[in-house]
Amino acid sequence: MKVVVLFSGGKDSALASILLEPFFDVELATFALGRRDTGEAAKEAAEVLDLPHRTIVFEDGVVEEALEMLLRAGYPRDGLNHLHRNALEVLSKEREFLADGTKREDRAPMMTPDGVRSLEDRRKVHYIRPLAGYGSKTIKDLAFRYLDFETLPSEDRPASDFEVGLRLALEERFGREAVSRIFPAHHMHTRVVRRKRI
Repeated sequence: MKVVVLFSGGKDSALASILLEPFFDVELATFALGRRDTGEAAKEAAEVLDLPHRTIVFEDGVVEEALEMLLRAGYPRDGLNHLHRNALEVLSKEREFLADGTKREDRAPMMTPDGVRSLEDRRKVHYIRPLAGYGSKTIKDLAFRYLDFETLPSEDRPASDFEVGLRLALEERFGREAVSRIFPAHHMHTRVVRRKRI
């Protein structure tokens, strides 16, 4: 069986992919936010995981809708959830099994239980969250056991996650002040640099 994992190149989506390997043929998919392609970090991480990877560009209008949500709400959750839902909808058109690296404590991106049921029923797919039962401390311990990764400030180095992509798109269209107003300061992301073979 094949599963496609929504992949940012960070420790969470990488760990989710590793946990799925005993049961599935794992493929990784990263979504780029238009002209500014931030998928390169994920491509490099996929190479060290030795898993097939591809980058998909969001359709016209999807990123703009997410940016409008950011500006309207004044916080990032709705925009992040919009991109996450859209990415899963796209992947559900081509694979029966979909997965991501969302965790138990995550607030965004996150599918609601009703959203999950709707996606699975409409598309006849299986949506899997391998990290949903683990707490942050356990995930960190597992990640250190199986991966070498960097922790980097989002504003200093592009990554392939939705928050970094939205920050870049928002700054490009509306300036740095809009980013400071909507996103929390000192956001960090991770980037996988090596897989440890145990």
